Order: sequence, then structure tokens, then C-alpha cells
Amino acid sequence: MHWQIETAGDVRRFAALICLGVLVADALLRGVALLPGALPALMIAAPLSYAMGQRLAASQRHARALEEALHHDPLTGVRSRASLCASVPGDSARPCAVILADIDHFKVFNDRHGHAAGDLALRHFAGLLRGNCRNSDLVARLGGEEFVILMPGTTMADGLRAAHRLARRIRQAPVFLDTGPVTGPVPLTASFGVATLLPGDTLDASLQSADRALYRAKGTGRDRACLHDPTLDTAPTRPQSAAQTHHST
Repeated sequence: MHWQIETAGDVRRFAALICLGVLVADALLRGVALLPGALPALMIAAPLSYAMGQRLAASQRHARALEEALHHDPLTGVRSRASLCASVPGDSARPCAVILADIDHFKVFNDRHGHAAGDLALRHFAGLLRGNCRNSDLVARLGGEEFVILMPGTTMADGLRAAHRLARRIRQAPVFLDTGPVTGPVPLTASFGVATLLPGDTLDASLQSADRALYRAKGTGRDRACLHDPTLDTAPTRPQSAAQTHHST
């Protein structure tokens, strides 16, 4: 049995259970029902079991915090790259759309409004992506202002429609700045590249394809989504896929 000890009430219940166990064990050893002689054992067990419960609760909180840090980006709360790679759908019989998203002119935004505003924009952007995707979709930050969405059970064409919808949603939802040289709503746009995770492909290979499509979306005006097309997306990608560096444009 795995008992999660999270709250003060859990600690008290844990201590009560230990004390009850001590009383029952004392009664069994004596061969009679609870006698006043059990009181010393109970007086010793109660504070020890309560202290043990508090230590267990602290250990479980620490373990959860470590797990959260391992699997999620600390700034935006979406998945980390490592968590994404470990969660890639393994059912090759089902299509999986791969959408690479990049905030347009993010370096200019940072220079104009400051890094604190840039962090706010990243959290805002990540929240829009996560809030406009299905529960089954995986949203992760790859680095800088680049994010990826894996959409299991989704064709590349449906992934493109989803990317168009996300681009429109971001365009319609400015980030609100309350400090710095500019306050109030500041518009954001993003570009998207869409590819698919084919049977036998690695995630990095699919990201390379999505990155080529994203490069074309940037080069043809930004604030749009492009589908990977091997006949059009011939520009070289950046070293080790889009996960390692970012456009900053």
C-alpha cells in the first residue's frame, strides 16, 4: 500500500494509526484487552509516530518537486524536452502531427520591453498553446521561444488546421504588461511548421521536417503556419534540430 502523506490531517491520521497498532500489539502480547499498562507505550509512540509522519510528508513533497522539475520547464510549466522524448507515442499505426511553434520577433520584444516582460510573454504563449490543445496533446518548450506540440492520432493535414487555429488565437490574445516602458496589451504573433511522425522516424527527424516548414513560414511573412513539403523545404536546418537553438526573429 502506498500512502500519500501530504497534509497535516494525513500526518495526524498516520500517527493515530501507528498508535492504534501499538495498542493492539500491546494487548496481543499481554493476552488481554487494553490495560492501563499500555499507556507508557502509547505516550512514547504518539510523538514518535507524529514526527515520523511529518518527515514522510516532507520527503514526499520533495520527491514531487523533483519530479516536477525533471518533467516540466520551470518558467512556463509545459513539458521539458526530456519529458517530451520519453512520452513520444509509440503506436506507429496511428498518425502523430508534430507542430513547431516560434514567437515572431522575440528578440526585438525582449530588447524593447525587457527580459521580465519576455518571460511573461513566454508564459502567456505557453498557456495559450496548452489551453487550446487537447488533453491528449503534448506541449513542450524546446528552448528560447520555441515550443513543440505532439498531437497523437492526428494527420498532418489536421495538424495544419490546428496550427492555423493556434496562430489565430495568439494573434487575438495580446500579452498584458504592467511594468516597463510600455504597459497595457502588447500583440504577439507566432509562426508554425507542421510535419508528421512517421513509422520508423525519430522525433528529431520529425522536428527537422517541422523546422524546415517553420523556416518557410518565417521567410514568407510570419504569423502563419506551413506544412512540410520536401519539394519546397530545401533550406538547411540548424544543427541538431530546432530543439537546440532558436530563430530569435
